[in-house]
Amino acid sequence: MNIKSLLLGSAAALAAVSGAQAADAIVAAEPEPMEYVRVCDAFGTGYFYIPGTETCLKIGGYVRVDFQGGDINGQDTFPGGGGDSWKTRSRFNLRVSTASDTEYGALKTYAELLFQADDNQSETELDQAYIELGGILVGYTDTLFTAFTGDAGNTINDFYDVDYGDFNRTQIRYTYDAGNGFSFALAVEDDSDTDSDDVWDAGVPDDNYMPDIVAALGYNGGAWQLRAVGGYDESMEEGAIKVRGDVTFGQVSLFAMAGWNTDGEFQNNYARWDGDWAVWLGGSYSLTEKATLNGSVNFDDGDNVEAALNVAYQIVPGFSIIPEVNYRSDADEKLGSKAEDWGGVLRFQRNF
Repeated sequence: MNIKSLLLGSAAALAAVSGAQAADAIVAAEPEPMEYVRVCDAFGTGYFYIPGTETCLKIGGYVRVDFQGGDINGQDTFPGGGGDSWKTRSRFNLRVSTASDTEYGALKTYAELLFQADDNQSETELDQAYIELGGILVGYTDTLFTAFTGDAGNTINDFYDVDYGDFNRTQIRYTYDAGNGFSFALAVEDDSDTDSDDVWDAGVPDDNYMPDIVAALGYNGGAWQLRAVGGYDESMEEGAIKVRGDVTFGQVSLFAMAGWNTDGEFQNNYARWDGDWAVWLGGSYSLTEKATLNGSVNFDDGDNVEAALNVAYQIVPGFSIIPEVNYRSDADEKLGSKAEDWGGVLRFQRNF
């Protein structure tokens, strides 16, 4: 055997051994790709897909701290002094929304929880919980009589005695948006949890099988908007009508809202002011990119007058401070004269 044959044989043996070892080697499996949370932009900002589903989820809310002073804001002071002159309120608001596409339109749910402490006495409350599908809403939320026309401005205390409507009701509601600015809504509402004192004073119970009925019609013209809503309290066999107009031009937005009670001798579930009529006026003015001036004034047929003025200042995005001054003048039945009260609120709020 010559040197050349020996080298070729050695090389062949080494190749065979190397191939055998490679065949027996353990190859580590590559890790499966991680499923990151996907953004869902079909229903607005803030939604993301629940992993493994086609349902979108959104979580939000706010943390709020209020310092309130004066008799007008629920203090137990009285002429001559005594009692507390100010109070505190801390609140955590949690909002959870879901949405998904179906053959009947978007299927949505919404729930809102309040965790609140008034003067260090805490409570938990379900503020809203409902389901929506194809224009139909079923669940617990603000009555259509209040929700359709909105709050009385952007002040913290937008009413005291001149109340523009009830709030939480379990209901079945249908809303139709024509797509050309017009919208229509109809609701049947459970009135068994009403707290209107005048209903009980009249000796008419609310807890029965008949619901209240509310209908609404509106038009949105972009820079201006008109809305009208009517509610019928079946227990009182009376009701109320409200109309509202809004206009925005430049840095200014204004609104005017008026209500009429079908029987001004008594309040009902929808007419919660005194007398036949009530008026709410207000507006906002953008002072700077961070500061907005908000004001409102309300009055009714019962000689109640109330007003509020504040400045909402955004320190950083999501965090605002709002100082507000409040005023109320109403008829004092005990003294047989007009009574005036002043007060104020300092609010700190972080939205997320």
